[in-house]
Amino acid sequence: MRRKARATALRMLAVRRLTESQLWTKLERKGYEDDAIAEAVDACKRFGYLDDKLFASLYVEGARKAVGNARLIADLVKRGIDRDSASVSVAKASHDEDARIATAYAKLVRTKPALSYPSAARALERLGFPTSLIYRTLRVHAQAAFAVEAYD
Repeated sequence: MRRKARATALRMLAVRRLTESQLWTKLERKGYEDDAIAEAVDACKRFGYLDDKLFASLYVEGARKAVGNARLIADLVKRGIDRDSASVSVAKASHDEDARIATAYAKLVRTKPALSYPSAARALERLGFPTSLIYRTLRVHAQAAFAVEAYD
């Protein structure tokens, strides 16, 4: 049963990268006993197939959606990464929160050009950006738009 659990774990990891918690849960759902799961997870970690820090780093760098730090950390915690490791991975990200909110705002303006100031703020808040950063970003863009209209 232990070898079968290990083989199942390796097949799962061959399909997609998982956290230790996700792998444990999937093996439990398959009906393996805790000691067989523990051995399979340990073997996968020992051989380098399972690495939560690498998972967190790749998740943050590969995030397709421009979201705030709070949302990234929450997503990682939901996937079984401890909060401290998640925070470290987000802090080390190559794209900081300012760059991600600029991307998110640009997409909002592109997809909904007539979006009101309060609606834009709510949309950015749902993406996990902090209120202070949202209003700073909206003020900067509103001032730039006003300056362009003044010259027209």
